[in-house]
Amino acid sequence: PPDEVALDEFFERLDFQSLRQDLPVTNRLDEAGYEGIEDVKDLEALAQRLQAAGRFALGLEVSEPDPRRSELVGMSFAWSEGIAAYVALEHQNAKSVTWEEARPVLGPILSDSSLVKWAQDVKHARLVLDRHGVELAGVDFDTMLASYVLDPSRGGHSLPGLARDRLHLATTPREEITGKGRSRIPISQAPLADVVRYAAEAADVVFRLRPVLEPEVDAAELGPILRDIELPLTRVLERMEATGVRLDVEYLAKLSGRMEEELEALTRKTWAAAGQEFNLGSPKQVAELLFETLGLRTRRRTKTGYSTDSDVLNDLREDHEVPGLILRYREVSKLKSTYVDALPALVNPETGRLHTSFNQAVAATGRLSSSDPNLQNVPIRTPEGRGIRKAFVPGEEGWVIVSCDYSQIELRILAHMAQDEPLLEAFRQDLDVHRATAALMFDLAPEEVTARQRGEAKTINYAVLYGMGAVNLGRSLGISTREASRFIESYFDRYPGVRNFIDRTQEAAREELFVETLAGRRRPVPEIASPDHRTRAFGERIAVNTPIQGTAADIMKLAMIGVRDALDGSGLRGHMLLTVHDEIVLECPEDERPALTELVIDRMAHAMELSVPLKVDTGYGPDWSQAH
Repeated sequence: PPDEVALDEFFERLDFQSLRQDLPVTNRLDEAGYEGIEDVKDLEALAQRLQAAGRFALGLEVSEPDPRRSELVGMSFAWSEGIAAYVALEHQNAKSVTWEEARPVLGPILSDSSLVKWAQDVKHARLVLDRHGVELAGVDFDTMLASYVLDPSRGGHSLPGLARDRLHLATTPREEITGKGRSRIPISQAPLADVVRYAAEAADVVFRLRPVLEPEVDAAELGPILRDIELPLTRVLERMEATGVRLDVEYLAKLSGRMEEELEALTRKTWAAAGQEFNLGSPKQVAELLFETLGLRTRRRTKTGYSTDSDVLNDLREDHEVPGLILRYREVSKLKSTYVDALPALVNPETGRLHTSFNQAVAATGRLSSSDPNLQNVPIRTPEGRGIRKAFVPGEEGWVIVSCDYSQIELRILAHMAQDEPLLEAFRQDLDVHRATAALMFDLAPEEVTARQRGEAKTINYAVLYGMGAVNLGRSLGISTREASRFIESYFDRYPGVRNFIDRTQEAAREELFVETLAGRRRPVPEIASPDHRTRAFGERIAVNTPIQGTAADIMKLAMIGVRDALDGSGLRGHMLLTVHDEIVLECPEDERPALTELVIDRMAHAMELSVPLKVDTGYGPDWSQAH
């Protein structure tokens, strides 16, 4: 038989994840040191042990995934390797402690900042405990975030995955306790002995992970990223998620009706243009109509037939009216189903507000993402997108929505990192950087630059950031690849510092196989050493983009921490609601708006000192759309 630990390490090194899942890791934790706490007397004894230990790992069992709606089912604590306890709260068909009995005993322990605590996903724990009237203090480590800063490209940072990868331990699957599918039961109804084993084991794994992960964090000089950015940010995000934002549900219902009318009109118009009726929502029927009935030129085939994705339909717009109508139908239909119809159902009935979740450990660049709902993808430049943002309104009468948005932050970071004098000067003089780029590229005075030339320069400015080659640039500008190559060469001739920055950044990535932000956040880039030219080209693009986009993420996170601290000490009632890309959205009483806006601008502008100013654009209004 194989050495399973060695084989697991081998599969991990080769990224054979499916084979790893099939590999039975026989190392299971010895549960001899796990105990269940079922009465107040034992709970008080546990509190004394935790107090004496001075440090412990914490885990929570809840009734459902959404921390703003879930009830505490139990809490697990580990204060030494292999020693853990599970406090049963509100378990059915078993002896347990009520939260009313447990809170006076555990509350002081959890809120004591002198007792060191750590957990897997601290933000989630804070949200649940805050809902139950307890502030979690003294947290100085999060195993999920530690794994994330060490390897942000990793597919996930779940506790079972970390246990397997870092400790070579197989944890008890939750389904083993609750069942799955139709036979699944709430964890509060599972046999208590099984829950004790499962939950205490989870706390034990969190306890064991710290001495493995923390030295790696410090060795990679990532301690400041974890301790000064990610951990403090959990408090900011927890408060924003708990606060939520008010949604004008009646307005969305009317918007849904208008969109439904447009979809019906689009359907009739498309049928008329096609000369027959068909299902616009069926890719199969769309493909048959376009390529068999209408005989349009095919662009790309998939395993299931002709592709009808947006790129294909955009290419076919000039050939026939139908592809453009289908694109419009898909756009309206997606916005209606994803946001207009879905958002009202996500309003929390207890708070009457919409609560998104901000994810710290997802994007490889360090950017925050949001889910349930995902607010990052609401389009801002289309009338429909602005219409959706119009539904986000202040929670109280006499209050306004305030938007504070970094202006061209990634180009400013590029100017700083490249130390390119013409680019630095454009930002120092607060010029229109796209007009300035066009003036340099086309040898014109700034006032002679046309709108088209400015647009082309803007496209090129961002194409450089994202590593867009001549083929894609030509497609974006509607010009030949040869002409696009000349544009790129002209750009680098005018901004030689940018070319040097790209060359030296990619060269350093080839040597070190990772890149860094200005704050020291790292992202591994093994792709840049690949013998496959496509994989290598991808690595070259992310080697340039990640330090810029990652630095923008660090700046935004530092700004949010700074804004939270400043608001807490200001006496103002306004607070942060959302963050989307480079924007912070707040609500405040209208008479506080000037003071709040000044405070936020100051903290955002000074979140990190660069060679060029960090400029912040602001707006306000009765809803998010008008504030932007």
